[in-house]
This record gives sequence, structure tokens and C-alpha cells, in this order.
Amino acid sequence: MADPSTNNPNEPEAKGFPYLTAVATLATLFLFVGLVMIAYKSPNYLSDTKPTEPKADPATKLNEVRAKNQAILDGNPSTGAKTSVAEATAKLLSTLKNEKDTLPFPTPEPPAPSTPEPKKK
Repeated sequence: MADPSTNNPNEPEAKGFPYLTAVATLATLFLFVGLVMIAYKSPNYLSDTKPTEPKADPATKLNEVRAKNQAILDGNPSTGAKTSVAEATAKLLSTLKNEKDTLPFPTPEPPAPSTPEPKKK
């Protein structure tokens, strides 16, 4: 096996510092920094700046949402609701088969009390 410290006759010798590569790298760096500065200082042409509407009072907005929710619960046809909550509950109660049925899901059975095992002495 050949010793790696020996010079390979097919390998060219280093000619010195790569000035051209260093200059090209620095020129690319300054070009990039210049373009970033131009982009930073230029106005944003893509933004959609429409006149903003005055923001509604949060209390007013909350009252509107509550009124809309109540209208849906009451079954107001203008809101898209088909039946009110009271009508739907009455309809479901009429379909129950016996007194133990509940709405809409049966209540889970309470866990059985565990009896402690007697300690062995």
C-alpha cells in the first residue's frame, strides 16, 4: 500500500491563493446585501390597503352574537333553524320507549363501591 504522505505525480500542485474566487464571493455578498437593503427600503406594492371600517364595540358584538344564538335556539326560520329546542325535546321525549331512557345519552352507571380486602396477619 502506498504511503499517503508521498506526493502523487498525477496530482497538480497548489498554485497559491484563489484571488478570483475570493473576489467573486465578496462581490456576491455585497450584491446580496445591497438587494436586501433595496427591498427593505422600498414600499410594499402587494399590500391591499383598503379603508378600514371602524371597529365595533365588543359589548355590541357580544349582544349581536347572543341574539343570533337565541334566535337559532328558538327555531327562527330566518336563521336556518328548522325546529326550536323545546319542540325537538318534546319530539324526542315522545319517542322514548320506557321511563329509564334519557336524552340524548344514558347516564353512566355509578361505580360500584369497592370493598377493602381484609388484611392478613
